[in-house]
Amino acid sequence: MRRRVTLKGLGIAAGLAGALAGPPASSAGLDCGPPPAPHPEADAVLTQAIVSPQLDTNAGTALASAVRRLRSEGVPRAVIVDHAVAAYCPLVARDGSLTLDRQREAVRRFASTLTSLVYDPPDPTQGETAFILSLPVKPALSLQIDAAAAKAGKTRDAWILEAIQARLAGD
Repeated sequence: MRRRVTLKGLGIAAGLAGALAGPPASSAGLDCGPPPAPHPEADAVLTQAIVSPQLDTNAGTALASAVRRLRSEGVPRAVIVDHAVAAYCPLVARDGSLTLDRQREAVRRFASTLTSLVYDPPDPTQGETAFILSLPVKPALSLQIDAAAAKAGKTRDAWILEAIQARLAGD
């Protein structure tokens, strides 16, 4: 279900009317597709969260708050995903400092994070939200990761997480 919604959101992503109006994002190389049908409440709340400086500095706090607000108001999950990706994609498309591949990756990463927020909301008793990271690797590296995980007696995911944590700790 998560993959289908993410792909659907990516497939219909486009610029919103109003604050994000402008030339089609495909003119910058990234094809954001046609916009979803207007949903004024979702469009306003999500656009405000996405253009918030907090999005860059605090792992999506503004976006998580917007998702909670819209869910509490009964906005369907698919509408939230579609409209948020539609608001985000043109912003990325206009970023001339990114290559087309980096633009696509930014939209995929955003859609993945968003989908986690929408479909796997944080547990208030746990305090933090876990995000799923998606990182393409070449087959040879994937085999090396599998071998290292097996040697350590860990699952692939557990080994990768431990390796990242160790690197960040300076080990």
